[in-house]
Amino acid sequence: MTIHTGRLARVVALLFPLLLSGAADGHAQTARTRPLMQEKLAHAQRILAALTTSNYGLLQKETQALQRVTQSPQWNELMTAELRPYTSDFVKALGNLAAAAERRDYDAAGAEYGALTAACISCHKHVMRSRIARATDVGRMSEKID
Repeated sequence: MTIHTGRLARVVALLFPLLLSGAADGHAQTARTRPLMQEKLAHAQRILAALTTSNYGLLQKETQALQRVTQSPQWNELMTAELRPYTSDFVKALGNLAAAAERRDYDAAGAEYGALTAACISCHKHVMRSRIARATDVGRMSEKID
């Protein structure tokens, strides 16, 4: 195991459970976002499988499939001005991951997968905090009404 492979394994071990924990909580998603986010997660999981098995064919296939998700009308529908900085980071990391997959650069692909996952987590944390803030504001408003 090289130093880079070991680092990739540590990054994946730390970030992947966080990604799964947010995705597993159905309450964090709406009926509108759930199918798209589940598709995104499925491709991300298969990208991880490709990276950990050095399956470059699968890596290229799943990276391209995830790029198609980001070009879909459903994705564009969800991209508000508030979420654009987060999605831009995701799309940039995905583009870099695709380029690394094409070059068969395992170390760069691993690093970009980490950046991709970090972009997901940042966006999901932002959405979660926004929902909590809105719920708190609504609760305060209802207290004033009572």
